[in-house]
Amino acid sequence: MSVDGKRPITVQMETTIRQGRQTQTLSLKGEGNVYVKKGHTYILFKEIHKEKINVQTTVKIGHNEVTIIRQGDLSMRQTYTVGENTEGTYRSPFGFWKTNAKTHAFTYEWPKNQMKGKLQLKYDYFLQDEPSGTFDVKMTIEEANE
Repeated sequence: MSVDGKRPITVQMETTIRQGRQTQTLSLKGEGNVYVKKGHTYILFKEIHKEKINVQTTVKIGHNEVTIIRQGDLSMRQTYTVGENTEGTYRSPFGFWKTNAKTHAFTYEWPKNQMKGKLQLKYDYFLQDEPSGTFDVKMTIEEANE
């Protein structure tokens, strides 16, 4: 993807969480910008929630890893590198937790001359060293009409 300067985007994100026999799917949408800087793609967007929650998300995509940073009413910082365990943090109004992710898969595609890209991520997530499930994240990023 070649992005000259910041470009407006919409984001749709679906996360499927499997824990034992239980499965939960969470969806969210957002609006923001995408740009490329020093070989990394940055996706910045404000999450749109039914509840009045204010969260700004930054997704930094590199060659073999992705970092997700959420700031606002919920805060999170986690890097995902395939085949590695990575430490992070999560904060909500209910407390602060140490997190860990063991990443199984990561793909990012934005074909040239296309207005749409996809990011997929699969990992095992741990909160305070306790398993929280296997997370399968699918993010679709689409350039908005200006």
